[in-house]
Amino acid sequence: MENAVSRRAFVAAGAMGAATIGVAGGAATGAGVARASEAQDAEAEGGTSSWRVAPGPVDASQIVETYQAEVGVIGLGHAGLAVMRAAAEAGATVVAVEVQPRDSWWTIGDDIGNLNSEHNRALGVPDIDPVEFMNDWMMMTNNKANGSFVSYFAHHSGETVDWWLDKADPELVSQMRVGFFPDNEHTVHDLNNGLHYYAGDLEIWTDIWAARESGTPGEDLNADAMNNTSGLELKDIDRSNLEYVEQTFPDTVTALFETKGYYLIQDEKGGPVRGFVAEGPDGYVQVNCSKGVVLAGGGFGGNKEMRDDLLDWVNRMYTPDADMMCMFDRDGSAIAMGVWAGGRLESEISSMNFDTTYCPDVLPGPLWVDSDGNRFQNEATGGTEINGLFMARAKRGNQISVFDNTLEQQLNSGFPCHSGLDWSNGWDVPNTLAKFRAAEGMGAQGNGSGYYSADTLEELATYLYPDDEATQQNFLATVEEYNAMCDAGVDDDFGKDPHFLIPVANPPFYAHANPGAPAFALVTTGGFVTNDNQQVVDDYYEPIEGLYATGNCCGLRFGPTYITPIPGVSVGMCYTLGRKLGEYLAKKE
Repeated sequence: MENAVSRRAFVAAGAMGAATIGVAGGAATGAGVARASEAQDAEAEGGTSSWRVAPGPVDASQIVETYQAEVGVIGLGHAGLAVMRAAAEAGATVVAVEVQPRDSWWTIGDDIGNLNSEHNRALGVPDIDPVEFMNDWMMMTNNKANGSFVSYFAHHSGETVDWWLDKADPELVSQMRVGFFPDNEHTVHDLNNGLHYYAGDLEIWTDIWAARESGTPGEDLNADAMNNTSGLELKDIDRSNLEYVEQTFPDTVTALFETKGYYLIQDEKGGPVRGFVAEGPDGYVQVNCSKGVVLAGGGFGGNKEMRDDLLDWVNRMYTPDADMMCMFDRDGSAIAMGVWAGGRLESEISSMNFDTTYCPDVLPGPLWVDSDGNRFQNEATGGTEINGLFMARAKRGNQISVFDNTLEQQLNSGFPCHSGLDWSNGWDVPNTLAKFRAAEGMGAQGNGSGYYSADTLEELATYLYPDDEATQQNFLATVEEYNAMCDAGVDDDFGKDPHFLIPVANPPFYAHANPGAPAFALVTTGGFVTNDNQQVVDDYYEPIEGLYATGNCCGLRFGPTYITPIPGVSVGMCYTLGRKLGEYLAKKE
């Protein structure tokens, strides 16, 4: 049956009816099935990954319901939801599909990076120069990012955050804080290599804070307590926006949960996209879209085959027995749909934070040494994503941070960055300090989880490299050389910022040995090449009519790896660029 979702819904008979359903790249006549067969043959010969194989078309008799809308959205994460709300507010009819059940639906992320929102200003956060921010971003990404996206984010992310929070529960909004703010006497924002880092991420980890308050610094939080908290309270603000849209625009907006995008409707690959077919709990549904279909289904980190195929440059940095872990990402099905339709993926797709959780203590001040006792990089190169790139291509084994009695000062010294030790949240510093203190007087045993304390460097060396006198001596020589550069105020080896050149000179001495780990990512943060309107282009860089990508389906927002001059910029970009796209599609003729 057909469901008209709008007072202005319309049907382009013949051009958009159920009888014209076809697979991307094939018409309803069966070309889609033929294409799938050819791709499967190629795969059998080792030429095509299975995810690149489009399914055959669904027969019209299998469509249980057909919807008519101006804008179709595949995926209701941060970006897809922003598209839906903005388009609805601008007067468009929208049908969105989301694979998760409504009751357990949640969005990935916990903080919103933004510049100059009224909310941040009310908390006392200094304004950020959007032009400086934009130029810094382009430098961090090697000019790979689309400057139009970056400029729009720099100038409009603040107003977008205010727009988003306006429909959220005021009690929840009142609990939000800004990470890495306020500054303390040791805070650095501008590094000597020209990179800048800013406070500006709105956080709302209320469940995690409650678990922390019930815990003891220096001990891991109770596993049961942590499992009973999401730590991702931003989902509740998103849910407030979903409820607002559905209650305010019941005649023009439809959100279908437990419904997964299946393929896009085209007469031929690369041709105009006129809608999509999705699979819901009761069967297949067809959504005909007059203005465009938006791919907003997130990244592909949850799909090993796609990771191996599209992140091969990352995989080449690891040993044969290592495999990339991706904790929270989607299955890449929305990206696959766009590829079947003829969309062009960017050349290097970034991932968020791979291997950077294992940066030694995520601090720029201490000396970092490896399992051979050698210093291996500038500890203050930049945010964790940039610093982690070296660990991703280094020999596995302990990555060790070394301190002297300035330990507590160094735990409070840093700059805002994703996964950094946040001196302002009341937990990170006391918790880490307690682990080091627990190692005092414990000798080679340390605190039992890699934290050590010693009265002499020679003694510390025996704890870090037991039964290896040669490496112990190498470690001592490394410390001596590092201390000489600290005293001179110039790092001739790696160019470390003088703010963080703190010698390892006065007892007691401390170290944390952090074991290496396989490749690690939260989500992938790249996808399709698009024009400035987020319209997907084909292999010849020509826009595909009716096809758009936003959020982690959209490429050219980052460089080879995710960056955070403000933590949370991925979520902030999802809202900002999603809102922009929704408004654009609503106004499109």
